[in-house]
Amino acid sequence: MPYLIGKFGFLNNFLPYYWLEKPEKRLSKEKELLERIRIIESSPKKFPEMLEAGEIDFAPVPSFYFIKNKVSLRNYDFCIASRDRVLSVVVVSNGKNLDGSIAISNASLTSVNLLRIILKERGLSNRLVMTEGSNAGELLKTCNNALVIGDEAIKARMVYRVVMDLGEEFYELTGYPMVFGISASLKEKNLNEVDRIIMKSVDWGLNNMKEVVKAARKKFFMPEEFLEEYFNTLCYRFGSKEQRGLESFEELCKENGLI
Repeated sequence: MPYLIGKFGFLNNFLPYYWLEKPEKRLSKEKELLERIRIIESSPKKFPEMLEAGEIDFAPVPSFYFIKNKVSLRNYDFCIASRDRVLSVVVVSNGKNLDGSIAISNASLTSVNLLRIILKERGLSNRLVMTEGSNAGELLKTCNNALVIGDEAIKARMVYRVVMDLGEEFYELTGYPMVFGISASLKEKNLNEVDRIIMKSVDWGLNNMKEVVKAARKKFFMPEEFLEEYFNTLCYRFGSKEQRGLESFEELCKENGLI
């Protein structure tokens, strides 16, 4: 039976999966396991439904989904977290500050709820406006500010003024990393072997940053300097600080009546 493994279709998953998706990088002793792995690329929002339906076995799922459903889930070492600033979950603006409403999409429940927490903790009363748009240009037609995530956020920060980096805001609020996605399976499944091989791919990517950056530049058409900075901004291992960050996010969600 193959292992069906989810992968975010964003730049933030490029380094963790790079070695895993390159046959020539595979060691012979891992061959049997690697040949059973099937990678399925989709958006963070779709993975929870796919996981529950049995369409995937293991995937990084949004943290907000995980903390609401952790009784039925098993989590692992692989995660997507920011050390402080995250660069790819930001509020951009047509203006110079955060005045006015903020356009949001339904692309990420974690980021939207994190934004709600940050606004309340900072004593801000910006209205959040749900829109059909997904990129900054579309969202900013509705409001003066827009929450954008993933690759759309990276593109937007090169064009518009960034007025809030949600990873940085969370770090200043709690002193801990913000975990945006955490790998999970259904509770009855044990995917430790899959997690182990993904973490091996993560370690390979971090130890071979130049190769990963050059490959990412060809695929995403972004400057190598930015790509290296971005990959080093993220943390992919769910350690003690990341665990405390996730617990802090859960506590804040409860305090703000979000769960």
